[in-house]
Amino acid sequence: MALFEEVAGILREVVGPCGGCPPEITPNATLEGDLRFDSLDLVRVDAALSAHLGTEVGLAEHVRGLDLDAISTFTVEQVVEQVTNRVWDGAARA
Repeated sequence: MALFEEVAGILREVVGPCGGCPPEITPNATLEGDLRFDSLDLVRVDAALSAHLGTEVGLAEHVRGLDLDAISTFTVEQVVEQVTNRVWDGAARA
């Protein structure tokens, strides 16, 4: 399964319990605007990704370091990039 699909599946799990059908999750979908994530959702995604991948992803920590404009436009593709940078690149260096 491609990394994007794994991340999208976890995002669907987090957005699903909020009621209604989860919106379409595309690489350009923004977490705040399109998926209507708040800070608690982001922490839940970070924990779910870390549990699924077996290593710390650091998504919430990464987003905390961004300015407000960057946070409001943070996309699913950027989540995938963070996973790649923290997990896959880190494993290659180990």
